[in-house]
Amino acid sequence: MSKHWVVTLILLIVALPSALHAIGMGGMGGMGEMVDKVFLVTKDVGKVVFSHSLHGARCNDCHPKLFEKKRSSKPVSMKAMEGGASCGACHNGKKAFSVKGDCARCHGNGDVIYETDAGKATFSHEVHTAAFGCDACHPDTFKAVKGANKASMAEMEKGASCGACHDGSTAFSVKDENTCSSCHAM
Repeated sequence: MSKHWVVTLILLIVALPSALHAIGMGGMGGMGEMVDKVFLVTKDVGKVVFSHSLHGARCNDCHPKLFEKKRSSKPVSMKAMEGGASCGACHNGKKAFSVKGDCARCHGNGDVIYETDAGKATFSHEVHTAAFGCDACHPDTFKAVKGANKASMAEMEKGASCGACHDGSTAFSVKDENTCSSCHAM
């Protein structure tokens, strides 16, 4: 290999990451300083995990016109997103799936483990969202913030927290000792 090709190859290896970053591709494929997973904390419905690699857009497609390139970006409401702000600029039902409807697609649909005065209780989003929409519980009955939904069994028996639906009419009663294992590990 000639000296000319060696010098060209070295310059290419050194300059390519900077050139990709300058055109908005820094970080894709492991180049540059892009963080793949960004955790966005929402006021009412918990954490959303955004993956840069899953979206595959160039940095300049979203930054800075939709999102600031810093940790202190301002939160945006679902109503604003439904109007085209933030994620809603692309997730409008035409360019990508809509922000309206399937909450679990971005906000998760896993089990939540609660510490209660009657021991650990498991709440299944999958079971509950199959029967009801997210807005049946969020944000009024349950705030999606860790530790915000503490209620004793006595409070639940009076209609607080899970007791709002688990009243023996809408769903099995929190008072029924035969159903304890439905939520609590025995």
